[in-house]
Amino acid sequence: MRRTALLGALALLVVPAAQANGDPASDVLITQQVFIPFEAPISKSASDELTKTVAAANKRGYKIRVAVIAFTGDLGTAISLWGHPQEYAKFLGSELAFAYSDRLLVAMPAGFGVYRGKKPVAQELRVLAKRKPGKTPTALTESTTHAVRALAAANGIVLPKISSGSNPWRDRAIIAAVVLLALLVIFVPARKVRGRGGER
Repeated sequence: MRRTALLGALALLVVPAAQANGDPASDVLITQQVFIPFEAPISKSASDELTKTVAAANKRGYKIRVAVIAFTGDLGTAISLWGHPQEYAKFLGSELAFAYSDRLLVAMPAGFGVYRGKKPVAQELRVLAKRKPGKTPTALTESTTHAVRALAAANGIVLPKISSGSNPWRDRAIIAAVVLLALLVIFVPARKVRGRGGER
């Protein structure tokens, strides 16, 4: 009975501590292989391709987890590390150390970062130095997929070409159509009101 009460008290202490760190990626990557920003406008095709590529890498023995950081808000309370992917990779890796201690890749518009605990990452950094991250959320996600493939290839693991089952141009067209519709909803009624006022 005392043991159950003690475990319950410890759980109450641990949960607030986990929530207090304010780092969304660390919460997701405890159990998942990829963190993709919740609210960033990333096409489904790019998101699916990255997720499937990372899964294929892990299945073939290349252990890696990935965090895509498109905006400052994706860092939570670690906002001071924006623009410093290598430093954030170390920070995030230390946050995950109790649950995951292998290769961790971080992608920001400013560049890529990689962390692997006490193991050297010089080889990974050389590979990533040749890759340019995308500047928009979808482009950043796509470039992260290419980075994962390049890292695996440097270790002799060739990943299969992933088909997301979606067309990126179609996704972008849908996004553009939604934006256009929103503009029409906002501006067209306003013009009608002004027109009626002029007639009066």
